[in-house]
Amino acid sequence: MLGFWTRTSAFICWIFSLSQQHRLNNCAAYSGDALRTCLLFWAHFQPLADVWSLDAANSLSTKVRRVEPELLQDEAELRTPVSGLRERMKSTACSNLGPTREDIDERDDRKDTRSAGTAAPLCAFLLLMQMASMYEYTAATKVGSTWQQGSAVLQTLHLRQFAREPMAGFLAMFPQLCQFLTHSTWYVEKFAWMLAFLPYPSARMVAFCLFFGLHFGMNLALRVGNFQLFAMSGWLVALPRPFLDRLEALLLRLWPQVGRALQRGPKRPAKTRPQQWLFTILQLLGFALMLVTVAEGCRFRGDKCSMLGAARLVPKADGWLAKLALNQRWNMFSPDAPFKSLRVELFGVLDAPKCRGDQDSFWHHCPVVELWSSKGYPSFTEQIPTQLPNWGNMSMPAPKTVDFATNRWRKLVEDVDHSMGLGGYSCLQWRAQNPRRKLLGVWLVRARSHMPQEQETLVGAFRHWCDADGKAVIKSLPRQPWLS
Repeated sequence: MLGFWTRTSAFICWIFSLSQQHRLNNCAAYSGDALRTCLLFWAHFQPLADVWSLDAANSLSTKVRRVEPELLQDEAELRTPVSGLRERMKSTACSNLGPTREDIDERDDRKDTRSAGTAAPLCAFLLLMQMASMYEYTAATKVGSTWQQGSAVLQTLHLRQFAREPMAGFLAMFPQLCQFLTHSTWYVEKFAWMLAFLPYPSARMVAFCLFFGLHFGMNLALRVGNFQLFAMSGWLVALPRPFLDRLEALLLRLWPQVGRALQRGPKRPAKTRPQQWLFTILQLLGFALMLVTVAEGCRFRGDKCSMLGAARLVPKADGWLAKLALNQRWNMFSPDAPFKSLRVELFGVLDAPKCRGDQDSFWHHCPVVELWSSKGYPSFTEQIPTQLPNWGNMSMPAPKTVDFATNRWRKLVEDVDHSMGLGGYSCLQWRAQNPRRKLLGVWLVRARSHMPQEQETLVGAFRHWCDADGKAVIKSLPRQPWLS
């Protein structure tokens, strides 16, 4: 991220990201993991560490650079006190009628030399193609009624697991605005990425602003993990050269040392012919792999892809793409926006003298503790109250301020099969944090409500006993009256 040993660090980060995605793919992975892995892979084909990195700053300090006399004079003038600078300007204005044409040409040449390090390379096309493929894919699959009628944004803002207050509640007060945001989101995802491929700086700047504004606004109102951060960082390659030149000039004026550190380091020696051939082969390999990736995503969509005939001509490599996590499977809020609100409650049943499964009405003697904390995740370190409710008189818990601390906790409990591992995890964590109090087992309850109805339906997801002693108790616990 800071540009230290950039290529090596990028490769290590990609390996870690790839292994994490494969490890969490059947449990708690989401679109942010897939996008991060793809961006790190295509970053290998970029000229990393050439500019705005610690490697570039280190090369500036360790190698001798050719410094032009004019640059030294400009720097000396910047350090001159204001009063002395004014006198020099007056004397210069009186002695010189103005700059000659040769001076203007020389300054233009110097300006071109300074800004030559911010030109966008052709290999940035691969990152742009990855972003464009993702948006075109998800826009093509948004064919449900909520997107066609313009109710997708309003419906999503009412879901507790996604809504980020207070912005979500504020936007939900304006249905017409939400309808406009729904249609504009689809049009931006479907067509705005084309602007990034035009050879006009203004068009690329518009594309960057549209997608940056889209994800920044989504991050204010929705909780979808780090996907917004990865998406916004992916569009940085669309920034045009004039904008980067102005940004570099601003840094040089405000913070000269920082600005000089971010500049491109000294020019590297010219590549030998074998190195040039190797670089060309790698670039061609990257373009060919991108073509295979886009074609694979088109074939997977089937009739929803307008270029299905051309995609079938590309050789299949679905197995290799899956191993590299480059397969295009983007389905953010498609084909319809979700309509079920979700929250969970995790109850722990503690051991007690009369809490035995072979006794009558034993559940009236089984103390219960809530393990799903108000912070949005299971907590086993909080102090256990002295007066705990028992299973017989336990009432339906009220909704918490935060249902899920992170997007992964939500993904974990959305599916019953995936959330089964939460039982064993709870038993292990309880033994480590509370060795003096025995936990017999846990009961996970899922609370759902359909949009626009606000009434919740609570369903017992699963029971899990920690050992053989707790099996009889947990299996014999009666269902609560507020559970359906």
